Amino acid sequence: METNDPNNISEYLHLAEVAQEKFVYAELQKLGLNIQQARLIKYIAYHPGTIQKDVATYLNRQTATMTNMLKGMEKKGYLSRKIPADNERQKQIFIEPKGEKLVESINEVFTSLEQEVKKLIPQAEQADFIKNLHRIIDSL
Repeated sequence: METNDPNNISEYLHLAEVAQEKFVYAELQKLGLNIQQARLIKYIAYHPGTIQKDVATYLNRQTATMTNMLKGMEKKGYLSRKIPADNERQKQIFIEPKGEKLVESINEVFTSLEQEVKKLIPQAEQADFIKNLHRIIDSL
């Protein structure tokens, strides 16, 4: 992939994201998932009892979009939504055993991605690279 401007850092960040998604998509497709579904399952597995609003914020999605995604994942048996006794307005979301089985496979996909990326950046440069990415993330 190339950009029209070889000095355009933001364009390269975009192209890196596209390449990353392409890599992950190919692996997740084997599991019958897309990237958003995989990230959703992982988030819920590590944040049991979370609410829809928190998941939407994490995935940078509208709450209405999350409703449809959650319903689909619930229908497949990957997660469940439960109404707590102390707050009937906000359902808590939990991973189901079928979803837990997927978490390990999903983690393997993202670990594989991490290994591939680290191969491309010399170890001596990785700390500075991460520092610069944090600076970008924190400033935008």
